[in-house]
Amino acid sequence: MNTAGKTTGASVRADVNLTPHDLVRVGGEVQQYQLDDWWPPVAGSMMMGPNAFLNINNGKRDRTALYGEWEKHIAPQWLTTLGLRFERVNSNADKVHGYEQATFPSAPPMMMDMMNQGRDASKFNNADRNKTDNNLDLTALAKYTANPNYDIDVGFAHKTRSPNLYERYTWSTAAMMAIMNNVVGDGNGYVGEVNLKPEKANTLSATFDWHAADNSWGFKTTPFYTQVADYVDVVRLPSSVGTMMAPSDNNATRTTGFVRLQYANQSARLYGFDVSGHMPLAANALGAFGLKGLLNYTNGTNQDTGDALYNVMPLNAKLALTQQLGGWDNSLELVLVKDKGDTSDVRNEIKTPGYSLVNVRGSYTVKQVRVDFGVENLFNKFYNLPTGGAYTGQGATMGINSIPYGTAVPGMGRSIYVGVNVKF
Repeated sequence: MNTAGKTTGASVRADVNLTPHDLVRVGGEVQQYQLDDWWPPVAGSMMMGPNAFLNINNGKRDRTALYGEWEKHIAPQWLTTLGLRFERVNSNADKVHGYEQATFPSAPPMMMDMMNQGRDASKFNNADRNKTDNNLDLTALAKYTANPNYDIDVGFAHKTRSPNLYERYTWSTAAMMAIMNNVVGDGNGYVGEVNLKPEKANTLSATFDWHAADNSWGFKTTPFYTQVADYVDVVRLPSSVGTMMAPSDNNATRTTGFVRLQYANQSARLYGFDVSGHMPLAANALGAFGLKGLLNYTNGTNQDTGDALYNVMPLNAKLALTQQLGGWDNSLELVLVKDKGDTSDVRNEIKTPGYSLVNVRGSYTVKQVRVDFGVENLFNKFYNLPTGGAYTGQGATMGINSIPYGTAVPGMGRSIYVGVNVKF
């Protein structure tokens, strides 16, 4: 598999102090991206030759953007920010062909169109591949400082994302080709959709921040709610028809194993919260001891199908006991992750059990030099990554289900590290 990409671009930004209470940031960006993805023929192979397979042929995704942001202190206790960004994204790709490209006109029809390469290429080549997206982003934030111990941040954001080249311009529905276009990491096969629309997400969030005036203790919570129109999710391709090159695979209905998927616009909803805090515990001859904590929860649902969104981290927390003494800064961390049972059914996403890990970290600073060291996963515990996808390194990966299904990517074992930082 050969891939060649090139990115060129430039950006410019300026900060302008209009008044002591008004700051304006303006800027612009230009980025040009070109991608070729082709698969050379395999000598002597009936299926993978005699021509190269053009997966993405001269793909382009060029972006031009202008933005502005106005930050204003409308009162001693109020800080507001308004931001606007316009971005034009133009994407395109040239015509493609499969390995055989009907090289031999006298060959039998099946030989001329193995795995529907001719059919799929023709459909792609006849489509309007030149797409221009005019995307608008908007942010509105307000921060209220009630007193030295309490702040509130409230915000709204409208964000837009245009599909990437693999989401729009991969074209073959054959299993062998589709799995080569998996940039997601779940072991499934993926097919692009030329007519994908940009994702448009609207998010409401607020941050409530209680803290000491000297920040010796603090508690912060941020609930959020996001509604996404034209979310780029996937649908199942129909089951194979049972030909010699595409035996029936029950692709549309199977609940285990890897499947063939096509990108599609749907609607989605995400909500959750982030909680963090820190507090002192004690101070004595052994140093100043404290406690830090983090808690995160996200729920994601495809509102068209009711399915869970892929690759959402389950409820997780981190608790750390800290110690400071002279130049020493140490911590003992406990990481807790809930089991992942709410998974994406359309992808047959792998469920993972919950786990807990212990990490030890330390640092020592003298003048301009700091030495960091630590041990992660102190007890060398085996666990599976909830967002690590599927492990597909078992061997015969040319077939979509020629490797075992259901093996998650494991997390890292015991890891010891040392680092040195020098300031000058």
